[in-house]
Amino acid sequence: MRRTLKLAPSAAAARKAGTAAILALGVAAGACAPGPSAAYRVAKGAGDRAYSSGRYDEAASAYASAQKVADRPRDTAEALYLEASSYQRSRSWDRARAVYERLIAEQPASNFASRAEFDLADLEIDSGNPEKGYERYRVLTTKLANHGLARRAMERYLKHLESTGGDPVVWLKSILPAVAPTELDETARYTLAGYLEAASDWQGARDMYVASAERHPYPKGALFDDALWHASELEEKLGRSGEAIQHLRTMLAVRETSTTMGSYERPRFSPAQFRIAVLYRDALRDHPSARREFHRLYAEHPTSILRDDALWEEAKLARDDGNTGDACALAATLIRDFPSSRYTPCVRAVCSTAPATSARCHDYLVRSGGNEEGSPERGSNGD
Repeated sequence: MRRTLKLAPSAAAARKAGTAAILALGVAAGACAPGPSAAYRVAKGAGDRAYSSGRYDEAASAYASAQKVADRPRDTAEALYLEASSYQRSRSWDRARAVYERLIAEQPASNFASRAEFDLADLEIDSGNPEKGYERYRVLTTKLANHGLARRAMERYLKHLESTGGDPVVWLKSILPAVAPTELDETARYTLAGYLEAASDWQGARDMYVASAERHPYPKGALFDDALWHASELEEKLGRSGEAIQHLRTMLAVRETSTTMGSYERPRFSPAQFRIAVLYRDALRDHPSARREFHRLYAEHPTSILRDDALWEEAKLARDDGNTGDACALAATLIRDFPSSRYTPCVRAVCSTAPATSARCHDYLVRSGGNEEGSPERGSNGD
């Protein structure tokens, strides 16, 4: 079954990165507000050095000492977490589990306790209790849906369902009410749409992609443009080219102009404009509209690598429609603005009076309609 999102790093890599991040947070916390006691810093420093050197049992002992001299609840929670992580790294499963559970019981509101919940799931899997670990992932997906690790928990549980013959679609639908008000909602809906599309439920997938985009619009919606792109593709499969174009226009309507350095462009923006033109040309057979939309890409997307593609496709349409003057004007613009373009050697195919070049023109580039290589995909990695 096709995956719609890349899986998170392995549990071990994620755990190592997470522990390193927490060590860094401990340093950053000392730069503002009242810091930990001197005795705590000494004990924790000893643990950090041992942990960095791979002496995990020694590190756990030092972190346990740090707990005894901590004078802030946050420091106690941090030391507990680091002690448990050290035991987990040394594969002392029972000790790690006991300290994680103590942290969760004694400091339930701590960020370290939330992280411990996810690490316990990894621990159970790594220690030979996969069913228990995956069950934890299932519960945590909704219990801590606003946590940064909830997405990874969801993805790992989905992978487990696939490998054990479960039904990801049924499970994802079941959790939508619980995750609706959380940060996980967008990813859950987008992922569900991907599974529905893979199962050829095109209408259901289209509806879910649209729901994802509507519930999580630009600029906060990280998957807004991807969802509308896939919805457009599905509308075309369903024979609704007008609706396919409208989804792309909805995406492009949020484009912003940067008045200083940088850009607000997203990777799908110029391919979406190109796709609008292609839909007018190939699906609706509306050459005037297709020419207008191709030219809009050239004129309004100055950083896009599809600009020469758009000019060339517009020029071919002008040629096919018998508008020699426009075709020659577009050929001249192509030569002027994109002298190194792969289309420049082909300009005489659209304008007989254009200057000849010694470079080779590939036959497939001069045919009517789309190019065999698929120009929109050429720019799918961004403007």
